[in-house]
Amino acid sequence: MRGERLSNGLTVITVGEGPPLVTLPGLGAGADLATKVPVLAAVAARTLAGGLGRQVHHIQRPTNPPAGMTLPDLASWHADALRSRFGGPVDLMGSSGGGATALQIALDHPDVVRRLILCVIAGRPGAEGRRELVRLMDDERRGRNNPWAASGLVTRGPRRLIIAGTLAAATITGKKRAPGEFALVEAIKDWDVMGRLPELHTPTLLIAGGRDTLIPADIAKATAEAIPNCHLLMIESGDHLTTMFDRRVSPTIKGFLAA
Repeated sequence: MRGERLSNGLTVITVGEGPPLVTLPGLGAGADLATKVPVLAAVAARTLAGGLGRQVHHIQRPTNPPAGMTLPDLASWHADALRSRFGGPVDLMGSSGGGATALQIALDHPDVVRRLILCVIAGRPGAEGRRELVRLMDDERRGRNNPWAASGLVTRGPRRLIIAGTLAAATITGKKRAPGEFALVEAIKDWDVMGRLPELHTPTLLIAGGRDTLIPADIAKATAEAIPNCHLLMIESGDHLTTMFDRRVSPTIKGFLAA
């Protein structure tokens, strides 16, 4: 599988058949999809396309963004690419940091978004989770990694051991985060669009976890209440990592897109 290069450092892979669905990923290994497509990105795109009966356009943020990149900057780059690629509004789905970008796109460039799916994101992150994420990323810049603390931000229980082990292995092998990941955290550090949510009239589905440390349930509920045309799916037992694997998520997304 080979990706394509879009504008402003964005790259995309396209998988499946059917009406288009644009997906924006959260934090993870940054990738230039026009050069190499990570296995996990390819599997995720194929799974989503098959499960939803959609042609998935998975867009990766810039791997080396300019200094001082903001969420409105990122939203503008995506909006330009979407206008050029589709020539009209398209269904948009974003997860975590990609969800923040998707929400900013819908607020600043409503002409490019037909329907909006926000996964484990809200109008702002929780204060405690945001502080801990920024601290951990700052430590990583200085070479002081803490896989156990980082894993606790996204999940708990047995899964936390797996995530912590994966992060520790990356540290041991010297694998570093892409600059785009640090830039995204910097952009989200002071990001808060709660006051603008009543402007958003795009049909919206918000999927949240009741045990999410980064996006607390009360902020997710307040976000859904503030958006005029929003349906909230709250997975009470879900955290930032596991919420999207709940069996209720896929049929809810499918029904929302079919409405």
